[in-house]
Amino acid sequence: MPAGAALVKLLLHLPVLHRFGFHHDELYFIACGDHLSFGYVDHAPLVPWIARLATTVFGESLVGLRIFATLAGALTIFLIGMLASRMGGGRFAQLLACLAWLVAPVSLRTGNMLAIPSFEPLFWVACAWVLVRIADEGSPRLWPWLGLIAGGGLLNKHSMLFFGFGLAVGLLATPLRRHLRTPWPWMGAGVALLLFLPNIVWQVQHGWPTASFLRSLNETVMAGVSKLQFVGGQLLYMNPFAAFVWIWGLVFLFSKAGKPYRVLGIIWLSVFLLLLATDSKIYYLSPAYPPIVAAGGVAIERWIAAVRGRERLKPAFVALLLFGGILFSPLSLPYLSIQKTDRFVDRVTFGAMGNIYELTGDLHGMFGWPERIETVAAVWEQVPAAERSRTLLFAAGYGNAGAIDFLGREHGLPRAVSLDKTYWMWGLPEGPIDTVIAVGFPAETLKRIWEEVEVVRSVELQDVNPWSTPFQVAICRKPRVPLHDLWARNRPW
Repeated sequence: MPAGAALVKLLLHLPVLHRFGFHHDELYFIACGDHLSFGYVDHAPLVPWIARLATTVFGESLVGLRIFATLAGALTIFLIGMLASRMGGGRFAQLLACLAWLVAPVSLRTGNMLAIPSFEPLFWVACAWVLVRIADEGSPRLWPWLGLIAGGGLLNKHSMLFFGFGLAVGLLATPLRRHLRTPWPWMGAGVALLLFLPNIVWQVQHGWPTASFLRSLNETVMAGVSKLQFVGGQLLYMNPFAAFVWIWGLVFLFSKAGKPYRVLGIIWLSVFLLLLATDSKIYYLSPAYPPIVAAGGVAIERWIAAVRGRERLKPAFVALLLFGGILFSPLSLPYLSIQKTDRFVDRVTFGAMGNIYELTGDLHGMFGWPERIETVAAVWEQVPAAERSRTLLFAAGYGNAGAIDFLGREHGLPRAVSLDKTYWMWGLPEGPIDTVIAVGFPAETLKRIWEEVEVVRSVELQDVNPWSTPFQVAICRKPRVPLHDLWARNRPW
């Protein structure tokens, strides 16, 4: 059953991996992969490493870039089924658990693009599987293996520390605390730390940029997420029609029947309360759900088996999940055109979303890149050949910069610079700069930096997010402040 569910996951994504175009985050990861490092300003290093591997092997192939996320999603489904089996679940329990995660919009979206959240659930459910083995077998020698997986998770995203926090609470609150009197859990923690150590060293060397970035993010972006939105968002991100599985799983884990695996419920609850208290983004809790849906599948199967006649409810449970999956899949998978997707979402939400781009913004972020690069290339061609060595491409945002660096190669464009995120660290090229081609900036912003600003191209982009158009390219000369001073004043952490 788990292998079959994983195959279904692959078959859902493979036909649409090539649509619609590169996402701005994917272009950024490719750029970071071109600058291999043990750390970056706003994220851990694993996904840029994967992007480097993908572009080395597959070139500019969208499918080649995204297939790693799809494979991670399929492996997550497989481990959910294996976890349900490990907790005593039969084929129906495994089916419900795998299907509940398969139809979750957050699972579908992250399985179709290269992103850090694409790999988070895999690390969490793999740790949960080892943890359940420890609980079942009483073997403390498995702790280093859990530490190895957790260390890999930390290299993917620093929020793997949330799992560590929940695990610490779970150990103290359950009979598993007896393991703390042995060296094995501490060895596991040491293994995780050893894997994570290169990133820690990088952070120290560069003044802890990620910590400062996250502090700023918490004060700006996450400050707009209310606690009600965070709680309600869990239903949407996990699919409202699948909520009965994970809610049932939580109840089971805190019941007498689920006591051997209660640590999984405590991990989820601890992380939920932590994220709720810190006004975190809604999707930050997503990787904590796979172990819970596995428990939900087991609980529902036991509930059905407890009373004669409940067997007839099995098709109803499966049908409910399938209906929810079909209903919500256009939110995450690009089977429809982007225009039809917007109309579909508007109808499904009964027009309640004042800003439809809150749900479809990631999909709209995949449009317009060829047009942007062609526009920049046309402006670059206007620069006399003798002046190009002293001309700089200055991009607004890592998406524009990443697109120039990756997609602009075939147009002969030089690398871009940007003040955004890790691009800031890569700095300015050596040598004199007489002319700057500013990409994607409003003219008003540029006039505060240069005395001479000429907008030479302004293009209305189709199907992009509304704040991304018009796309303007300007030629700027005579800076009011030296560019190196501009960099020094605009460190992003």
